[in-house]
Amino acid sequence: MNSQDQAQEPDPTHPGVSKDVNIGEKPALRHRQDSQGPQRVSVVDISPHDDQNTMASELQGESETQNTPKIKNRRLRRMKFPTERSSLWSSKQAPQGLKLKTTRILYTTDEQVRDALFEFLVFIVFLGLTSLITLTVRSPYMFYFNDTTKKLFVTRSLVVAPSLTNCFENILIVSDWWDYLIYNFLITLHGDMTELDEDEDEKVTSVTGSDPIENLRARRFMHENLLLGPPRLRQIRVHKQSCYMSWYFDTCYDDYSQGAEERAETHKGSPYRTMGEVEATPFWTLLAYYSSGGYTVDLTYDKDINLQKINELKNINWLDRSSRLCMVEFNLFNENTDIFQSVKLMAEIPASGVVIPQARLQTVKQYSFFTDPDPKMTVLYLVWYIMIVYYTILEINEIRLSGLKMHFKSFLNILEGFLLTICYLALVYNVWHTIEVKSITSKAQKKEVYQSIDVLCFSNIIYVNMMAVLAFLVWIKLFKFISLNKTLVEWTTTLGRCSKDLAGFSLMFGIVFVIYARLGLLLFGSNHPDFYSLVISMLTMIRMILGDFRYNLIQESDRVIGPIYFITYILLVFFILLNIFLAIIMESYSSVKSGTDIHGTQLASFVYRKLTGAVYWIYCRICKTQSKLVRAQLARVKPFRAKTARPSATAKKADVDVTTVEFEEPVRRRNMTAAETIYFNAIPRDVKNKKMFRVNQRITLLEEVLEKLVTNIDDMTKSLERVYGASTF
Repeated sequence: MNSQDQAQEPDPTHPGVSKDVNIGEKPALRHRQDSQGPQRVSVVDISPHDDQNTMASELQGESETQNTPKIKNRRLRRMKFPTERSSLWSSKQAPQGLKLKTTRILYTTDEQVRDALFEFLVFIVFLGLTSLITLTVRSPYMFYFNDTTKKLFVTRSLVVAPSLTNCFENILIVSDWWDYLIYNFLITLHGDMTELDEDEDEKVTSVTGSDPIENLRARRFMHENLLLGPPRLRQIRVHKQSCYMSWYFDTCYDDYSQGAEERAETHKGSPYRTMGEVEATPFWTLLAYYSSGGYTVDLTYDKDINLQKINELKNINWLDRSSRLCMVEFNLFNENTDIFQSVKLMAEIPASGVVIPQARLQTVKQYSFFTDPDPKMTVLYLVWYIMIVYYTILEINEIRLSGLKMHFKSFLNILEGFLLTICYLALVYNVWHTIEVKSITSKAQKKEVYQSIDVLCFSNIIYVNMMAVLAFLVWIKLFKFISLNKTLVEWTTTLGRCSKDLAGFSLMFGIVFVIYARLGLLLFGSNHPDFYSLVISMLTMIRMILGDFRYNLIQESDRVIGPIYFITYILLVFFILLNIFLAIIMESYSSVKSGTDIHGTQLASFVYRKLTGAVYWIYCRICKTQSKLVRAQLARVKPFRAKTARPSATAKKADVDVTTVEFEEPVRRRNMTAAETIYFNAIPRDVKNKKMFRVNQRITLLEEVLEKLVTNIDDMTKSLERVYGASTF
């Protein structure tokens, strides 16, 4: 096999070979066809100019001037470039003009600056569109909608008796829950609910017959919100003998779990329905994770009927020792803001017998990308997805060039692939959201039963979190363009240098952190609200580092161990570990600051040259335009004729062309030579380039003058020879 059939390795002695190809640009791989066979090989082409750009961006903390050639040779031997690919993404030559993507933008040459500025401007447009679109997933009215509903059903207290009030937040036992439903919930719900009369209903239907929401024959809450079906009561229970039973109890009921859940067909007339039948989703509470349907009771739009049903459930002890969760749930729609709201008022009943009240409010926008009534937002969505397709094509081309495995070894490529995946998932969600909203409104129009929007709310939470991560990662991608400044490069290099040290420090810090969190849970968990669980204890440890703690409660929990626990934690974490963390970063920054030689970029000079060139071009265009205007005005001006008593024939002929001094006819002199006669004659009319004609006349006249001068000098020389003799000269 000839030497041409093998991949050529870069010469380590070449001045353009970089020390680390991962810092700068990736070397371009050019494929060529061997003349002796069809095998395709890869030739590594590393130009000296590209290598200088690579070395300019690399930061070294230690002095390696003596061992640099050896290090280069060893690294170049370890470099493995693909010579042949048999995968799906290879075996074809890359298109001309397609460049590999770099992990850091360099600004050392005009070409790199030009490409970087173009990429940066395109990314800025994508960043702005992404920021605007991610903000549309939340409406500012969502907070006020949830806050108003919470004040109505959760925080507001109603007077039951002259010295007795009822509030959702003050529920402690099961009887308080029943009293809240009777004396607070029903009054708040039905007291502000209005029913449309038949005449008004027909009028609204005739005026807004195209909107299915307006055609729903249901009640309006607070005059502006539509109740999507009547409310519903739901209970989740555990079966008997689910825990160890002692001699003084005949039955035992454990905490809720899927294994201990009761799934009988009915409970005192209430049927059991699975999570799929009630169209519910799993949810967390303070004590457990519920992924079940439960026993349901459907209420109505009539206050008296609902009051009668709730009193019957209270009298038959619908909630007993086996109950672990009871909730009342209903859904609202506000057509002014186009927002759906899901309201769940829950009473969690632990095995201890008390009641823990909890409220869960969720809001969802009605419109998606495809149904947004604002045409401006539609245009933004369209342009945004066009740019997503553009970036997708770039990623596919990059995979074709570098291969699938090599492509995703870079963190930047992984980040961009993840961003594109989120964008396409957002498109899928918006399609599903449009279909689901139409399904909910059509069901609410046909059936006067509870309409669940739990699946829509759960999917919307995932979608909103996904868009939040998208906005965060898009802004993180800006770090790719920060190499335009030396300080920014030093900052990113410092983080890369101290990453290993920070990993070891994090392990040590995590051990101390978990130890103190578990210790606080065991010491103060039964009395202190900031240590009642392991997760809360860990969050409390973080708050103590930032200075947010309640020392008096720690001291009240244990007057001896409490102060010792607090002092040792502050000394060990705040004064020792935190200063070690800062020392690691400062040491890396000092080494980067003192041991690197970062060359200046060409970005400022490139931009300056382009701006000055643009200003000069504009200035020239303006001057050229003004010059044309002046010439046009001079062409329209009539030639000036001097008023004299008796103008001579020569003066009359000289006034024929007075637009410019250059073509003025001079005064004729006597005894002129042939060249002078030609020069002082008028320019013939058939001459097109009068200026060139006049120049030729001047040159001819100048040649004649020079000939006369040479002749005169010869005559003077001969005269002197005759007078003084030839020997003198």
